[in-house]
Amino acid sequence: MSNAPLIRTGFIGAGWADRVQIPIFRQAGLAVQAIAAAHPEKAQAVAARHQIPEVHADWRTLVESPSVDLVSICAPPALHLEMVEAALRAGKHVICEKPAALDTAQAEALLAAAQAAPNQLAIIDHELRFHPARLQMRQMIKDGFVGSVLHVELNRLGGERLDGGQPWNWWCDAEQGGGMLNAVGSHLIDQARWLVGRIESLTAQLQTGVLYRVDPQTGRERAVTSDDHAHLLLRFANGAQGAITVSGLTPGGYGMQMLVVGTRGALKLDNQDHLFGLSGERYPSAEWEPIRPRNHFPLPPDFAGKGSFAVGTFYLAQTLAMSLPMGETLLADAASFYDGLVVQRALDAARRASATGVWATL
Repeated sequence: MSNAPLIRTGFIGAGWADRVQIPIFRQAGLAVQAIAAAHPEKAQAVAARHQIPEVHADWRTLVESPSVDLVSICAPPALHLEMVEAALRAGKHVICEKPAALDTAQAEALLAAAQAAPNQLAIIDHELRFHPARLQMRQMIKDGFVGSVLHVELNRLGGERLDGGQPWNWWCDAEQGGGMLNAVGSHLIDQARWLVGRIESLTAQLQTGVLYRVDPQTGRERAVTSDDHAHLLLRFANGAQGAITVSGLTPGGYGMQMLVVGTRGALKLDNQDHLFGLSGERYPSAEWEPIRPRNHFPLPPDFAGKGSFAVGTFYLAQTLAMSLPMGETLLADAASFYDGLVVQRALDAARRASATGVWATL
């Protein structure tokens, strides 16, 4: 049994951290040490629910706390730059939620901050990179299972944004980094380039389904300026093509799916995270065959049905729990702040393309 010290984690934010990260990080072997949130009463409630030792009224005191080793920033994108810079200056390791920032200029500043702290972990929380089925898919593409990639399709379809009764919050505000493109599209853009390679250009259509929502703070309607649905077409530097659809406007939407088609084979991941392959002499008329990912660390038994992001979070946290006590701060599969910058450029380009109706070069 390892005698390595537990990495003590502090969380900024009481939403995603409460629902997913705090319980899963603890299961994976990290110590849950501290929390801060924009509304201190929410931080207190989360701390009581999860038995967290420290509650901070201000995130700045959390990042300065001597009993915190790793800071997970689960705040809106508009706040990332200041928080990341402060945490790195305080000598902490950092996991930052996606997208990295509000725009490319801020993402460049984040990368500079990470480069100025080379002995600290600084990554974007693209946890799907640690999902076993996706890791298997990537390795098989690298090993030539599909031959040369022809096209890739990545979808996440749901209907939650059709509900006009949902209240207005920062997620509805483009100036705070809200919207489906940022929240989910950032993940799928990262997955596309991680699986296939550099994205050379793209075009996009963005759509808002519910134009006004009631702000619970004032009781009045406010305009929704962020997108509820995004469709992107991609051109990769290696000649492959791609399509990404992220939607909150699809009734009965089936979650996430991925398809990679090549000259000699194909791979697909269904919405239950089952991986299938198609190859061999009878390609493309052969039958899809199930593929079992290679995974040496089984999930806890209560993870059935928790979803792709929860599974990826567990394996990411487990990697952190094993790596950071050994002094390892460069994780091979993690998304760096350079990756965050590249994704941010693609997000900015998608918004330009949607506004102008043209292809944007990256």
